[in-house]
Amino acid sequence: MQLISEKLGQEIGRLPNRIDQTQNPTDIGIDFVGVAESHVLFFGRVKDFVHGELPESKEDLSEFKQACELEDWLKGAGASRFGQLRSFSRLHDAHVEFHRHASEVLAKIHAGSWISAEHMRKSELSQALRRVLITLTELNESINKQEFSVS
Repeated sequence: MQLISEKLGQEIGRLPNRIDQTQNPTDIGIDFVGVAESHVLFFGRVKDFVHGELPESKEDLSEFKQACELEDWLKGAGASRFGQLRSFSRLHDAHVEFHRHASEVLAKIHAGSWISAEHMRKSELSQALRRVLITLTELNESINKQEFSVS
């Protein structure tokens, strides 16, 4: 499955090479490819909402308020094992920024500011997604180097 469509790729800009997670996800506690995919899908859901495909009920929006797998990992196992890596800190910051912008876009939708929500989705949110994917790739590479030098 192609992670990023051509149209979405145009929205978020040039990305680094694909995430090639050579370490076993169970060894580090997370599947980086799955996490990247979930954030791209999350961005797509926000786009659907901006374009009028609103959920049936407020409960359907609960997914945006729940902590995601990456957030849990960044606060727990990831922090204890890889928190000393500069790329870890960069990913943490990019991830916080992504979810903050997603919340702001949803707030604009609820306020009826559709044009403003779309502008923010295309600018701040798409740039934040790009940073998450880039820093996720950087952390993956840092972990690979760390594991390689220990072996």
